Amino acid sequence: MNEVLRAAVIGSSSSGGWGHNIDELFIGVPGLHTVAVADDTDVGVGDAIKRHRLTQTATGFLNWRKMLADIKPDVIAICSRNIKQHAEMAIASAEAGVRGIFMEKPFVKSVSEADAVVSACERSNTKLNLALVNRYCPTITAVWELIADGKLGTLLELRARGKEDLRGGGEDLWVLGPHVLDLMVHFGGAPQWCNATVTKTGQPVTPGDFIAGPEGLPMIAGDSITASFGLANGPTGFFASTREAGLKQPNFGLTLLGTKGEIHIRPDYIPQAYFRAAPAWRMNRPYPWIPIGDEGLETDLTDQGVDRSAERASWGRLAVTDLIDAIQTDREPETGMFTGLTLTEMNEAIYASSLTSQRLHWPLDRALVKRTVPSERC
Repeated sequence: MNEVLRAAVIGSSSSGGWGHNIDELFIGVPGLHTVAVADDTDVGVGDAIKRHRLTQTATGFLNWRKMLADIKPDVIAICSRNIKQHAEMAIASAEAGVRGIFMEKPFVKSVSEADAVVSACERSNTKLNLALVNRYCPTITAVWELIADGKLGTLLELRARGKEDLRGGGEDLWVLGPHVLDLMVHFGGAPQWCNATVTKTGQPVTPGDFIAGPEGLPMIAGDSITASFGLANGPTGFFASTREAGLKQPNFGLTLLGTKGEIHIRPDYIPQAYFRAAPAWRMNRPYPWIPIGDEGLETDLTDQGVDRSAERASWGRLAVTDLIDAIQTDREPETGMFTGLTLTEMNEAIYASSLTSQRLHWPLDRALVKRTVPSERC
């Protein structure tokens, strides 16, 4: 299909910036042409116009709603790291007839907001994709092929950790959690139940411990989280984050544990994954970690000479291309709005389970979550 979609991008230089520069992922993608930008500062508008090489003054806006009304774009990128307006922007875009939305993660602040975004997009048949770029690394397909070839045996557990820096606990869950929880569900299947404990200085959190999170995050609490999920494909998934628990990159990732072997995935890095041809508990002789590349096991693969930022951007452009194809073929993108909904449910289920001391099951009880997890105080 030779159709060229007209795109517009939204950032906020005063709060949240342009995220991981996800608007730049639109540049040079076949079938997509950026025609307008919006920012809440004059400097931000000017910088965005230069990035996208737009020359007409009418293509820069200080009000994103006016941009939607005047430009009527086919595709919108919601770029700010601050998620306070994510749901509002996505719903307004869908109601304005936008055909596709590309959004920085985290998705939105609550399950109720996620439900509202999904409903709005379903009414207008708007496709929405999240910038969960690690899912689009070709190595992830190679991992699937190793699993299909039986290299792991039976997949038993998936263990995820956040970066566990000063954000460890609640902030880590919302900001870094989407990457590893998305991969957990991708390999293990949809969550079926959640059992979790969230603590602050060693004690279970109470509603009074919740504070407004930074960058538009919802109310968060806790400096340590341990959560387990029953997953539809059979294994159990685990997520943990403890504040200042270690070096951020070695901690951040997902480990797949099987009866015959294990795979460790390192988001944002090259090599992105490693394979060990023995289960984690087999220690009677050394079993080396073998890098996994785009074509499978690559013993000599290293990061020498690799521009990690450029590689990550290439994955992001694959996510944009997936959105374009989803629009043109009328399908759900790989990391679309239902992925965002599931991740938001998992986050809130962790808090609701800890606060109620109960195992929560899917479909998630919205009423229970709403009355249990503190929301923003007016």
